[in-house]
Amino acid sequence: MNTVTDTAPLPSLPLARGATLRLGALFLAFLISGGMLLFPRVPILLLILLCCLLAPGFRLVLRRELVPPLVLISLVTMVTLLRPGPLHLESLAIRLGNFLAALALLNLYLGQPRNSLAADLYRVLGWMAIQALLTVALAHTLGFLFLPLDVSGTTYQTFLLLLNYHVTIEDAGGLVRPDGFFFEPGVFQIYLNLYLYLALFVYRNVRRSGLALAAVLSTQSTTGLAVCLLLLAAFAISEIRRSPLRRKLLLVVASAIVVAPVAILGYGNLTEKLFGEFRGSSWARTYDLITGLNVLAAHPWVGIGFDHERYKEEAAQLGYADTQLNEEQAAERSTSNGNLLLLYSLGIPLGLPFLIGMFRQRFLPHRGLVGLLLLLGFMGEAIIMTPFFLLLILSGLPLPAMSRAPPVPAGEPAAR
Repeated sequence: MNTVTDTAPLPSLPLARGATLRLGALFLAFLISGGMLLFPRVPILLLILLCCLLAPGFRLVLRRELVPPLVLISLVTMVTLLRPGPLHLESLAIRLGNFLAALALLNLYLGQPRNSLAADLYRVLGWMAIQALLTVALAHTLGFLFLPLDVSGTTYQTFLLLLNYHVTIEDAGGLVRPDGFFFEPGVFQIYLNLYLYLALFVYRNVRRSGLALAAVLSTQSTTGLAVCLLLLAAFAISEIRRSPLRRKLLLVVASAIVVAPVAILGYGNLTEKLFGEFRGSSWARTYDLITGLNVLAAHPWVGIGFDHERYKEEAAQLGYADTQLNEEQAAERSTSNGNLLLLYSLGIPLGLPFLIGMFRQRFLPHRGLVGLLLLLGFMGEAIIMTPFFLLLILSGLPLPAMSRAPPVPAGEPAAR
């Protein structure tokens, strides 16, 4: 696996107004791509569109590279309107809003130097890694700083809405698991693993890699630990293969020191969720997987649409019969599997271009590795069709050549 890239860090200089607005649009996209339900979706969507319009100087330049994504979204809309069964306009409007925000972000970044998205992610996600570790540290030392906040029936503990966590029955008695700005640690780990990928493969920064690794571990997410191990193993193998013999030996020892504890932690976490007292989590994921496959098998060509109530109706008829979940738990579940959500909502013919786009995105190098990171992350989080992730996916459709803007000069990012 190739791990060499010429993407360079950004200089430690003040950001121009356009870059600040671009960062603002990106961060706002995070908030509606797995963010807590506390954040109002429609105002944030409008702010993203405004930032994308203001960032290039209030010049709306629609690029030809948007044609394939527009064609795909038009087909999705047409199939949704014409498919058999009830039409749920509200769910369609929500999905089209997500597509619109993703297209605005895609149009914005297509006009920037090719490594701009990687550089922007590196800036913003660095602060989120610090946020994760601060949440754990302060929750266990200055816990009185955190106040309860009810969000759609879930009680979060928050410090000024900047440091957030919530405690489930599974978490009771252990270290808190930071949520960041997201509705659960399983979402947060996807962003933190993206930061780990950037620190290891793109910027090759040891200190930032250690920060990212600690942040991922703090989420205690089984999927997050698996992705983390994948990234560490891929990086170690690539470095060992391209190094002289003496350095190979040093790298093998260093890799064992880093990877072995993470592997042991991941194995213990997985065993606890498969066979221990926290196995309800694996029951739920298994139910979502098999039920999603059953719904997809029943509606393979045009899917069932985006309405969650339609899915629950189908699940009541096609749900996994041998599940360990009780009847009430199964009836209340929407799927947690984002990959199957995509396929059973759109059908296989329209869903496949999105999955392919995940592995062909053009903004980050090592496409296969990034695609695998996202695919594994979406197996436990149904956030695949939200603006930030759609930005990456839609960039992977068969576009003409990317805009040839000058490269970003070398230096060190401003955000620490």
